Amino acid sequence: MERQEQIILEMRHIVKIFPGVKALDGVDLKVRKGAVHVICGENGAGKSTLMKIINGTYAADEGEMLFEGKPVGRHTIQDTMKMGIAMIYQELNPIMEMTLGENIFLGREPKTGAFVNFNELYRQTQQLLDQLNIPYQARQKMKELSIAGHQLIEIAKAISMKAKVIIMDEPSSAIADAEVDVLFRQIAALKEKGVAILYITHKMDEIFRIADEITIIRDGKWIESGPAGEYDSNKLVSLMVGREITSIFPKDTTIPIGDVVLEVKHLTQQEADGGRFRDISFQLHRGEILGFSGLVGAGRSELMRAIFGLDAYTSGEIYIDGKPVHIRNTADAIAHGIAMVSEDRKEYGLVLGRNIAQNISLANMKQFTKWGLVNDQRIAERSREMVELLRIKIAGLDVAAYTLSGGNQQKVVLAKWLIGNTKIMILDEPTRGIDVGAKSEIHKLMGQFARQGMAVIMISSELPEVVGMSDRVVVMQEGVQKGILDREQATQENIMRLATGGMNLEQQ
Repeated sequence: MERQEQIILEMRHIVKIFPGVKALDGVDLKVRKGAVHVICGENGAGKSTLMKIINGTYAADEGEMLFEGKPVGRHTIQDTMKMGIAMIYQELNPIMEMTLGENIFLGREPKTGAFVNFNELYRQTQQLLDQLNIPYQARQKMKELSIAGHQLIEIAKAISMKAKVIIMDEPSSAIADAEVDVLFRQIAALKEKGVAILYITHKMDEIFRIADEITIIRDGKWIESGPAGEYDSNKLVSLMVGREITSIFPKDTTIPIGDVVLEVKHLTQQEADGGRFRDISFQLHRGEILGFSGLVGAGRSELMRAIFGLDAYTSGEIYIDGKPVHIRNTADAIAHGIAMVSEDRKEYGLVLGRNIAQNISLANMKQFTKWGLVNDQRIAERSREMVELLRIKIAGLDVAAYTLSGGNQQKVVLAKWLIGNTKIMILDEPTRGIDVGAKSEIHKLMGQFARQGMAVIMISSELPEVVGMSDRVVVMQEGVQKGILDREQATQENIMRLATGGMNLEQQ
C-alpha cells in the first residue's frame, strides 16, 4: 500500500493544449522520494511537455501540481528552483568559455558586497565536485569536457541548488557506455540521499537497469504506472505503441519496385568527422519508399547529411545506378540527382525572407540562367507549375516564405527539388510540425513520387508513419544498423524492439 508521506511530487489530470494539438490529456504522476521514476513513451507522446510543466517552462491548461503535499499554483522556473526541483535538459547549453564554477553558480554567485567572490565560488565548486567524486577542477573551462562531463556538471549544479527532485530528459542520448556508467553511479548516490529522479529515456536496457517505477504516456494520455518489476520489454513496448494505423497513411502497395538506384556499403563516420554512424549498408530501389527509424541519437540524420554531402564520411562506398561516386559536397549530390529535405526546413530548406518563386528556383539556377542573365519569366512559369502540382496555398509567387503555414512551407521545399533532375529524394521528418491534413497531403505526394519512379528515403520519429508509408524499414540504434525489415515484418513492436536494443534481426 502506498505511503502518502513518500510522495514528494504529484501531478493530477494535467492538460496542455498547443494550437491545434492536445499535447497532454489528463496525465497523472506520483513521484516518491529516493526513487528513479522513468517516463516511457514514443517520440511525441508528451513526456518532455509534462516535464516542462513541472519545472515551470509551460503552464498547464488544466490539472493540479502538488509538491511535498502542498498545491502549487502557476509557477516559473525560478519558483521550482527555490522549491528544490531542477531540470537537466536533453539539449545542454553550457557556456563553453566559462569555468565549471562559473557555470554551476551562474546567477547565484557568492558575493562580497557588490562583487563576485571568486575564491569562495571556486572553493564551493571544488568541494561539491569532490563530494560527488566528479574528477574535474573548478577552474577548468567547460570546453575542455566531453558531453558526459557537461551532464555531470549539470547534475552538480542541481545538487548545489539542494534539489529534492531532478528531472533528466534523455541524459544519455549522446554519451558513450563508459560515461553512462558514471552517470548512473551519480544517480545511485542521489537516491541514497533521498533525491527523487524523473528520468526520460527510450533505451530498454537503461529502463530496467535504473528504474524503480515506470509511467507510460501515449499520445498525450496517461496509460499506466507501476513498479519496474511488473514490466518486461515486450509489455512496455506494447503499452508504448498500442494503436492502429489509419487512412492518413495512403501507401500504395501496388507500385512496382525497380532497379537499385542507390547503394551504400559500410559507410562510417569516425570521431574526427563527428562520429555518429558506422558500417551502414543498404540498397534503395526506384519506386521504393525506404523508411529509416530509430530513437534520439540513432544517427539517421547524420547518415543522410553525409550521403547528401553536408558532412564528411570517413570510409565506405556510395553507388548511383551501379557506379561508384564520391560525394564531397551538396553540389556533387545534386549533380547525381540526390535531393534532401531537412528536418529543419526553416534553417536549411527555405530563405524565409525571400518570395516563393525565389525559393523554388534557388537550387536550380543553372536551368534559368543563360549568358549570365536570369530568365525571371521562366522561373515564374515553372514555379506556377509546381504550385499547381503540389497544391501550395499562396496568395501569389511574390509572398514571403515565412508567411506560409508549416505544411505549405514544406511543399515549397519539395517544389525546389522537383524542378531539378531529382531521382533520389531524402525526406528527414517530412511531416514534423504540420497539421494532420497537411500530413496526409505530403504522404500522397510521396506515393506520387514513387509511382513516377523516384526513389524515396524517409526518416521519421513517428512509428505509425514509418509503418504506414515504407516498403522496407532500416532500423538504427546509436549509430549502428540493427536490421532491415520488409513491409510484413515492419510492425511497430518489431521496430521499437530493434531501436531500443531489445533484439537483433538478420538483415534482409
